[in-house]
Amino acid sequence: MSDDKARSYKGNPPPKSEGWWHYDCTTDIGDAEWDIFCRRQDHSDEWVTFKVCAEGRVPRKANYWTARNIQTGQMGFTKDMAAMKEHRPELYEWVMESIEDFGS
Repeated sequence: MSDDKARSYKGNPPPKSEGWWHYDCTTDIGDAEWDIFCRRQDHSDEWVTFKVCAEGRVPRKANYWTARNIQTGQMGFTKDMAAMKEHRPELYEWVMESIEDFGS
C-alpha cells in the first residue's frame, strides 16, 4: 500500500465560540458521516462560509471549505469543492443540495 493510500485525516469542526453553527449532517456517505458548519461572513450577511468536516478519520481530505452568496448563488472557495466532486461525488451532491437550501 502506498503512503498516500495509508494516510487518513481527521475532521476538524470549527469552534462555536467563533460564531459557527452546525447546519446539517449525513447519516453516511461513502467512507464516513459528514457535518456542515456555517457562519455569515463579517463583511456581508449575504456571504456565508461553509465548512464540511468528516466525523472521525477518512482517507484524503477530511475538511472542505466553500462560501456562497445566498442572494446571487455565487460560490467561493471552489478549489475544495472541485476536489470533493472528483473524489467524493456523492458528498458533493449532498453538500450542494444542502447549501442551496440555506437562507430560503
